[in-house]
Amino acid sequence: MRIKILLFDDITQNREQVHRALALALGAKGEVQEFDPGVGGMVEGTYEARLEKDLRTRPNDPADLIVADRDLSGYTAEHYRGLSEATVRRAADIVGVPECGYARGDRDDDPDYIKRGEEREACIRLSLKPNVEQFAQRVVEISEGFLAIAERLTALKEAGKKLTTEKLLAIILGKPEYADKISLYASGDQNRLASVLRVKGSQGEKTRRLACLLGYWLWDSVLRFPGVTVGVIPASSYLNIREDVFRDDQRVQALFSDARYKGPFAGAKVPMWWRGALDDLVSGSGFRDGRELVSKRLQRDDIPPSQCCEDPSIIAGYYCMLKEKPVSLKNSKGGLPWFPRGADLARVSTSALEELGPWL
Repeated sequence: MRIKILLFDDITQNREQVHRALALALGAKGEVQEFDPGVGGMVEGTYEARLEKDLRTRPNDPADLIVADRDLSGYTAEHYRGLSEATVRRAADIVGVPECGYARGDRDDDPDYIKRGEEREACIRLSLKPNVEQFAQRVVEISEGFLAIAERLTALKEAGKKLTTEKLLAIILGKPEYADKISLYASGDQNRLASVLRVKGSQGEKTRRLACLLGYWLWDSVLRFPGVTVGVIPASSYLNIREDVFRDDQRVQALFSDARYKGPFAGAKVPMWWRGALDDLVSGSGFRDGRELVSKRLQRDDIPPSQCCEDPSIIAGYYCMLKEKPVSLKNSKGGLPWFPRGADLARVSTSALEELGPWL
């Protein structure tokens, strides 16, 4: 299946730069279409309604992924003066097309945004840093991730399987045994899910909308907060291996290759592992932790333990979401309102709490 990416960017020079990078990253896999405003012919009503009409009309339609600049206030088209990326995302929800916002800052996400917990809807936010080529490759990986989710969901629906959203996602990921753990990652998106599925449309459209929401949920919650899955730093902390050793020594990582996460979005995220599979590898081998496993298997006695960012003399084991560093249970706090209940390895360090506690 060819991929079609629909691009929103209000600055001509920037739009052309992103367009070229996306087209190069896609290659023979697909094409990039710049948003053509007003083709739906609707001149009155809310922006969401007008956008929905335009998104359902060629050449904008059909699209597999919408990519939108975070700041669209420079649009001068009569119908969309002062457009926002959030409005684009709401219209995309209705037609069942996933949306990815981007900015030119140093980080993918606005740090304030991810702390809104139950008050926010999951979304995908990227940065053009360190370069637009890397950004474009991640966008292609994201589009392929959503397509994979949609294909697997369609197959389940055609098989007549009526399952809860967490069971659907767990089966799509090939880990049906993790359904209960995944259910603990539910957030404010449950309300969004209900409202989107109430919108009239064919079963195919409803399936596409559900695929979008499952994708957002996976990207922004299950894969973001360490619990079911763990990224490089949380994995090193959990395994009790100093982060630079685990990150940089491929012989060390190779010992845990059977636990690698290879599902949707794997190529667009940092390397990730299934936490339960790491447990199986360590306990099944009879070792106390990952450090002992590595030491014995590689016959090395120089594997340093994971160090708490607050006190390097203490073994970490957990992950500070604000500092993005290993942290110990003693020197951190968990269970913050913006943590999913299933993210039991997610913490905030003592020093970060002292600085931001009243605000958090």
